[in-house]
Amino acid sequence: MLIFKALHILSMVIMITIFSGGEFSYAFAIWRRDVRGLATLHRMELQSRTGFVGLGALLAGIGFGLLAAATGGLDFFAGWLIAAYVLVAAFFGNIALSARDLLGLAEKAIEADEGKRPTEEVARDMASSSAVRFFLVNAAIFAAIILDMVLKPF
Repeated sequence: MLIFKALHILSMVIMITIFSGGEFSYAFAIWRRDVRGLATLHRMELQSRTGFVGLGALLAGIGFGLLAAATGGLDFFAGWLIAAYVLVAAFFGNIALSARDLLGLAEKAIEADEGKRPTEEVARDMASSSAVRFFLVNAAIFAAIILDMVLKPF
Protein backbone atom coordinates (compact mmCIF):
# COMPACT_ATOMS: atom_id res chain seq x y z
CA MET A 1 0.00 0.00 0.00
CA LEU A 2 2.75 2.46 0.91
CA ILE A 3 4.43 2.15 -2.52
CA PHE A 4 1.12 2.83 -4.28
CA LYS A 5 0.49 5.82 -2.02
CA ALA A 6 3.97 7.19 -2.76
CA LEU A 7 3.52 6.64 -6.51
CA HIS A 8 0.08 8.28 -6.33
CA ILE A 9 1.52 11.36 -4.63
CA LEU A 10 4.49 11.59 -7.02
CA SER A 11 2.29 11.19 -10.10
CA MET A 12 -0.12 13.86 -8.93
CA VAL A 13 2.66 16.30 -8.06
CA ILE A 14 4.07 15.85 -11.58
CA MET A 15 0.61 16.36 -13.10
CA ILE A 16 -0.17 19.48 -11.08
CA THR A 17 3.26 20.95 -11.82
CA ILE A 18 2.86 20.44 -15.57
CA PHE A 19 -0.75 21.54 -15.84
CA SER A 20 -0.57 24.46 -13.43
CA GLY A 21 2.66 25.80 -14.92
CA GLY A 22 1.31 25.62 -18.46
CA GLU A 23 -2.10 27.01 -17.55
CA PHE A 24 -0.55 29.87 -15.59
CA SER A 25 1.74 30.79 -18.49
CA TYR A 26 -1.13 30.72 -21.01
CA ALA A 27 -3.44 32.69 -18.69
CA PHE A 28 -0.75 35.29 -17.96
CA ALA A 29 0.03 35.81 -21.66
CA ILE A 30 -3.68 36.15 -22.42
CA TRP A 31 -4.29 38.49 -19.48
CA ARG A 32 -1.44 40.71 -20.76
CA ARG A 33 -2.77 40.45 -24.36
CA ASP A 34 0.68 39.19 -25.38
CA VAL A 35 -0.03 37.61 -28.77
CA ARG A 36 3.59 36.75 -29.52
CA GLY A 37 4.10 35.29 -26.03
CA LEU A 38 1.03 33.07 -26.37
CA ALA A 39 2.18 31.94 -29.82
CA THR A 40 5.60 31.06 -28.44
CA LEU A 41 4.14 29.16 -25.48
CA HIS A 42 1.83 27.19 -27.73
CA ARG A 43 4.62 26.31 -30.16
CA MET A 44 6.73 25.07 -27.26
CA GLU A 45 3.80 23.00 -25.95
CA LEU A 46 3.22 21.44 -29.37
CA GLN A 47 6.89 20.56 -29.72
CA SER A 48 7.44 19.25 -26.19
CA ARG A 49 4.18 17.32 -25.75
CA THR A 50 4.19 18.06 -22.02
CA GLY A 51 0.39 17.84 -22.06
CA PHE A 52 0.65 14.14 -22.80
CA VAL A 53 3.10 13.69 -19.94
CA GLY A 54 0.72 15.56 -17.63
CA LEU A 55 -2.22 13.44 -18.76
CA GLY A 56 -0.17 10.28 -18.32
CA ALA A 57 0.79 11.38 -14.81
CA LEU A 58 -2.87 12.11 -14.03
CA LEU A 59 -4.04 8.70 -15.22
CA ALA A 60 -1.16 6.97 -13.41
CA GLY A 61 -1.96 8.95 -10.26
CA ILE A 62 -5.60 7.92 -10.40
CA GLY A 63 -4.59 4.29 -10.90
CA PHE A 64 -2.06 4.35 -8.08
CA GLY A 65 -4.60 6.07 -5.83
CA LEU A 66 -7.16 3.35 -6.49
CA LEU A 67 -4.51 0.68 -5.88
CA ALA A 68 -3.49 2.39 -2.63
CA ALA A 69 -7.12 2.44 -1.50
CA ALA A 70 -7.69 -1.19 -2.50
CA THR A 71 -4.52 -2.55 -0.88
CA GLY A 72 -4.79 -0.30 2.16
CA GLY A 73 -8.27 -1.43 3.11
CA LEU A 74 -9.77 2.01 2.54
CA ASP A 75 -13.48 2.44 1.91
CA PHE A 76 -13.91 3.56 -1.72
CA PHE A 77 -17.08 5.34 -0.59
CA ALA A 78 -15.58 7.29 2.30
CA GLY A 79 -16.73 10.90 2.20
CA TRP A 80 -13.30 12.33 1.49
CA LEU A 81 -12.81 9.94 -1.45
CA ILE A 82 -16.21 10.80 -2.89
CA ALA A 83 -15.24 14.47 -2.59
CA ALA A 84 -12.01 13.67 -4.48
CA TYR A 85 -13.95 11.90 -7.25
CA VAL A 86 -16.25 14.92 -7.61
CA LEU A 87 -13.31 17.33 -7.68
CA VAL A 88 -11.50 15.30 -10.36
CA ALA A 89 -14.72 15.27 -12.39
CA ALA A 90 -14.92 19.06 -11.94
CA PHE A 91 -11.33 19.35 -13.21
CA PHE A 92 -12.20 17.35 -16.35
CA GLY A 93 -15.39 19.39 -16.77
CA ASN A 94 -13.49 22.66 -16.55
CA ILE A 95 -11.05 21.43 -19.18
CA ALA A 96 -13.90 20.30 -21.43
CA LEU A 97 -15.57 23.70 -21.17
CA SER A 98 -12.44 25.77 -21.71
CA ALA A 99 -9.95 23.79 -23.81
CA ARG A 100 -11.41 24.59 -27.23
CA ASP A 101 -11.48 28.33 -26.49
CA LEU A 102 -7.95 28.32 -25.09
CA LEU A 103 -6.39 26.19 -27.84
CA GLY A 104 -8.26 28.10 -30.56
CA LEU A 105 -6.93 31.34 -29.17
CA ALA A 106 -3.39 29.91 -29.09
CA GLU A 107 -3.70 28.81 -32.74
CA LYS A 108 -4.92 32.29 -33.70
CA ALA A 109 -1.91 33.77 -31.86
CA ILE A 110 0.42 31.60 -33.97
CA GLU A 111 -1.34 32.75 -37.14
CA ALA A 112 -0.99 36.38 -36.04
CA ASP A 113 2.67 35.88 -35.20
CA GLU A 114 3.19 34.48 -38.70
CA GLY A 115 1.39 37.46 -40.26
CA LYS A 116 -1.65 35.45 -41.39
CA ARG A 117 -4.11 37.22 -39.06
CA PRO A 118 -4.27 40.74 -37.60
CA THR A 119 -2.65 40.91 -34.16
CA GLU A 120 -5.32 43.37 -32.98
CA GLU A 121 -8.05 40.82 -33.72
CA VAL A 122 -6.33 38.20 -31.57
CA ALA A 123 -5.75 40.74 -28.77
CA ARG A 124 -9.51 41.53 -28.84
CA ASP A 125 -10.25 37.80 -28.59
CA MET A 126 -7.84 37.59 -25.68
CA ALA A 127 -9.73 40.37 -23.90
CA SER A 128 -12.96 38.35 -24.04
CA SER A 129 -11.35 34.97 -23.28
CA SER A 130 -12.19 32.90 -20.23
CA ALA A 131 -8.59 31.65 -19.91
CA VAL A 132 -7.82 33.48 -16.66
CA ARG A 133 -11.06 32.21 -15.10
CA PHE A 134 -10.19 28.69 -16.36
CA PHE A 135 -6.80 28.87 -14.62
CA LEU A 136 -8.28 30.20 -11.38
CA VAL A 137 -10.96 27.49 -11.29
CA ASN A 138 -8.38 24.76 -11.86
CA ALA A 139 -6.10 26.25 -9.20
CA ALA A 140 -9.02 26.20 -6.74
CA ILE A 141 -9.85 22.60 -7.70
CA PHE A 142 -6.22 21.52 -7.22
CA ALA A 143 -6.09 23.24 -3.82
CA ALA A 144 -9.36 21.59 -2.78
CA ILE A 145 -8.11 18.15 -3.85
CA ILE A 146 -4.87 18.60 -1.92
CA LEU A 147 -6.72 19.74 1.21
CA ASP A 148 -9.21 16.88 0.85
CA MET A 149 -6.42 14.29 0.53
CA VAL A 150 -4.42 15.64 3.47
CA LEU A 151 -7.20 16.58 5.89
CA LYS A 152 -9.77 13.89 4.96
CA PRO A 153 -12.53 16.14 6.33
CA PHE A 154 -15.47 13.83 5.59
